[in-house]
Amino acid sequence: MSDLIKNYIQGRADTRLEKLDKDAQKKESPEQVENLAKQRLDEAAKYGVNAWLSDAAIRAKQISFATHPPKFTHSDAKGSSVYIADSKQAWPYLCTATLQAPAIDVVGNAAALDVAGLLQLAVGGVTLANQLAQDDVSSLQPFTSDEAQLAEWLQGFKLALSVKELRSHALAKQLYFPVASDSYHLISPLFSSALAQALHERIVASRYSEDAKAVRKLKREEKFSEQITVDYLNVAVQTYGGTKPQNISLLNSGRRGQAFLLSCRPPVWDKKAKPPADKKDAFWREYSWRTRRISRVFKEYLLSIKELDSTKPRRDRRAAFVDDLIESLLQFAAEIQQLGEQEEFRCWSALSQLSKAEQLWLDPWRGQWDAAFKADYAAKDWQSDVANQFASWLNFKLMDDKLLMKDVEHKVWSKTLEEKLVRLRFDLGVGQEEIA
Repeated sequence: MSDLIKNYIQGRADTRLEKLDKDAQKKESPEQVENLAKQRLDEAAKYGVNAWLSDAAIRAKQISFATHPPKFTHSDAKGSSVYIADSKQAWPYLCTATLQAPAIDVVGNAAALDVAGLLQLAVGGVTLANQLAQDDVSSLQPFTSDEAQLAEWLQGFKLALSVKELRSHALAKQLYFPVASDSYHLISPLFSSALAQALHERIVASRYSEDAKAVRKLKREEKFSEQITVDYLNVAVQTYGGTKPQNISLLNSGRRGQAFLLSCRPPVWDKKAKPPADKKDAFWREYSWRTRRISRVFKEYLLSIKELDSTKPRRDRRAAFVDDLIESLLQFAAEIQQLGEQEEFRCWSALSQLSKAEQLWLDPWRGQWDAAFKADYAAKDWQSDVANQFASWLNFKLMDDKLLMKDVEHKVWSKTLEEKLVRLRFDLGVGQEEIA
């Protein structure tokens, strides 16, 4: 541990002195070079191990070790940080205490974060902070023979480890929870940086680790791999600290101010499909809902060209709108037709309020058990009735004070659908011959 401490301080010294040397190379004036040389000597003296440790012990009170820093709630919150040590207790839900080795965050003056780096130096899983918390100064003894100085270092560094006076702040979240008629508990929810760090490390590893990249490469090449790919879907990113994430905490700076948020939306349940048997117009009401957007756009288009000459591009676009509506109609009908295969919906149209033509169209499976129904279906007279109903529906959806739909339009809509129904011998693959 003592060697780690020495190398850590030396590394910081090299970084600082290297910068001064580069600045000196850019100076041409002998006076400026001399000033930088003097400054370099002063800096080198500051980074003597004994001198640096004494200064660091003084600055240690400016930082605090924490798992729940208050600045994630608001960057100007001055409340107390909270440190939750790993717990051996089994918890029934995910929280900071369930982490086996929670990452320890550091908050306070960003200029003193180098002290945190010192305290987090570890050998065999034991950090310098752990040693000092137990009044163990053996790692610092090689750097001084003065017991009084050792005591000062210990006392100074422990200020970063101790919990300061618990207090909240006006910019922190606060819940006043009554416990009696004249008293209350002040509950202050805090963001868990330790939990955010654990989630960040796991998601980053699943995306950017060498193993993850290798597995995804094999997947793209359609090759076998014993390892599996792990993906986190619908992940949101919340940022803290803006352009200065270090002002929030040390771990936040390492995460570049980003915290991943997993989706906690409730599941979206698919509506159970059922045939439109409850009302006479049940089918057309549901179809109207499904095609509400395209019918609205179609109406707006017709209004926009009402006073214009009829040209082939305009007629083609009008026909395209009608084709889209018919395709949606046939798709919706196919979904209902498939329900007849299910035991619970066998012959469902017999008890419905639908017209005879709609029953023949939407419940072709009924003919398997109803001979008369099968004969009516084979006659195919129902197709013109269905086409007329569609034409009446479309005229009603397009009707406007400025846009009158007449028999001419009705015949066009009806003929277009009827032609498609006649061409579809089995009506989207569900025909009476196939059922029989």
